[in-house]
Amino acid sequence: MQINGDIIVGIDGSEASCEAAAWALKESRRSGQPLRLVSVAAAAHPKFADLTEARQAAEAALADVGQRLTELMEGQETPAVFTTELHDGDPAEVMAELSEDAGLLVIGHHGSDQPPTGRIGTVSSGLPGHALSPVLIHRAVRGSEFDSVDVHPRGEAGVVIGLDTSDYSGVAALNAAGYAAATNATLHIVVGTAPLDGDEIVRAQTELDMTWLRSHFPGLRVDAAYHDADPVDLLIDQSREADLLVMGKRGIGRFASMLAQLGRTTSQVMPRAECSLLVVPFRDDPKLEDRRLAD
Repeated sequence: MQINGDIIVGIDGSEASCEAAAWALKESRRSGQPLRLVSVAAAAHPKFADLTEARQAAEAALADVGQRLTELMEGQETPAVFTTELHDGDPAEVMAELSEDAGLLVIGHHGSDQPPTGRIGTVSSGLPGHALSPVLIHRAVRGSEFDSVDVHPRGEAGVVIGLDTSDYSGVAALNAAGYAAATNATLHIVVGTAPLDGDEIVRAQTELDMTWLRSHFPGLRVDAAYHDADPVDLLIDQSREADLLVMGKRGIGRFASMLAQLGRTTSQVMPRAECSLLVVPFRDDPKLEDRRLAD
């Protein structure tokens, strides 16, 4: 994963946000990028009578997760390093504004005001469409991030990405390959061929992309599978066993509509994915210059 700036984690007092913070701490240590824990006090929050009460709860949430991260790194050569911030306002709007200068936003898949169901929460569903940085919606489905100081809980399926010929899909693939290489995981490219014409071109493009990714990430383990299925259904199915699902988005500005930003596949997969999901906006990446496209 290419993280080019601060890692910002949304903290709301939920266990999901604590797990997200522990995941982010490991990535901060790996990448060398600063870690910022941000809590947003909303006056309209259903659990609090007014803004003062909301701020007190936000401060307590920051203190709690900070203590847990510090305890996680006890006995290590370097302690847990992070800063904490308290903001007022709408959580999704504040986090989207912070994304303008961030390298990565990390949020839990549901908030403190919602039951821990399979579906993602309101902030988690709205933020990825408007954030200008990559957004990781974290799900602790393979175990707790607090079980290890440097390794994420893992299953057998590794990192999954659905590819097409678009540039924003290529940028997402670079992030997926970088994360897989850094964590010694296998990158699985899945292609849903049901709505596509020119199956031979699709397969040729996938082979070119695997060669392209290996050239930039030597030692990368990557394979591809083709399924006669709609991409939405396919990626949701693949997410049941994956550790991380990576998807691209157009990245056309913070104030564009969420559907315009995400596209049909990402917008439909996002609320139903069953593993952690990384949504990557388009950016000009010099590695795209040597990505070959099949004729």
